[in-house]
Amino acid sequence: MNDPNTEDILKTEIRSLYALHLGLAFDEMREAEDLVKDVSYKDNWFKARRLSLSSILHAFCSLEALLNYLGYRRFFYPEADEYILPDKQDFLLKRFLKSWDTLRVIDKVNALLWSYSNNTLPPSMEGRLIELNNLRNWIAHGKTYHTISLIEQHPDIPHGYYIVDEEVSVEWSKKFQKCRFKEPHLLDHQDAQTTLRLIIELFLHISKMTSHNWFFTTFYPSARPHGLYGNLPADIDSFFRPPKTEQAN
Repeated sequence: MNDPNTEDILKTEIRSLYALHLGLAFDEMREAEDLVKDVSYKDNWFKARRLSLSSILHAFCSLEALLNYLGYRRFFYPEADEYILPDKQDFLLKRFLKSWDTLRVIDKVNALLWSYSNNTLPPSMEGRLIELNNLRNWIAHGKTYHTISLIEQHPDIPHGYYIVDEEVSVEWSKKFQKCRFKEPHLLDHQDAQTTLRLIIELFLHISKMTSHNWFFTTFYPSARPHGLYGNLPADIDSFFRPPKTEQAN
């Protein structure tokens, strides 16, 4: 039975999927890393590749979700403290915001950073983000390429063969000079780690420039909360060390 003396309170909450995507990306990266350690099970390598590819996509989605969260507060939700009133938005910004949903990630990042701090991404970080965006497009849009292989018959396996040499139609080393991603069919947990390291750097930088802190939870191998505070020193390597296990007394 409702208490007649209790007042109803309306609470507004701006929701974002960034934490869900980021936590899942870390879980899949760690699981992929554990799988390849067990070489006794031949299918592990294939499972680890799938997890790594998914981790990369979820990591990128976490960044997109975070940028849309900030953009919503900054440009589209009048009740937010940091909302820029329409009469304070110049002509170029208003024109820019009309195409917000179709803008490149790099453009959203720089627009937000400029609106909060009159700064844009450092060139080294921007270059890596452009390469990650490119990899994301190759994965998400299923872009196609081909290989030409020199093969040799396997002496013990009928219809089996070795690949002696192979030529790929895309020069991946030139496409990913900064991040050094492998070709999409060969992505592994190391590529997922490269992706997540960049994402953590970006989250921390955005936190520092906007005074927003970020939180997410991982569940592999056990539940563990994480915080990203741009105004505090950060040990990024700690995100990639094996989780500590509690020792029983």
